[in-house]
Amino acid sequence: MTSAEANYRLLQEIQANRDFLLLAYRQNPELLKRAEPDIRLLFGLPEHDEAGAANPHAQTDPQRK
Repeated sequence: MTSAEANYRLLQEIQANRDFLLLAYRQNPELLKRAEPDIRLLFGLPEHDEAGAANPHAQTDPQRK
């Protein structure tokens, strides 16, 4: 297998995993409610829960903007 083929397979696997995670969020509103801001934006939701609950993911990763 060439590196191009390996890269393509890896991209396919990444896309399948992404699709699975997005489906899980779509089917579980409670999970989506606690999702990271970037995930919430994919679904057209505000970055943070409007009820005022802190998003633990946003506070634990100092690299996030």
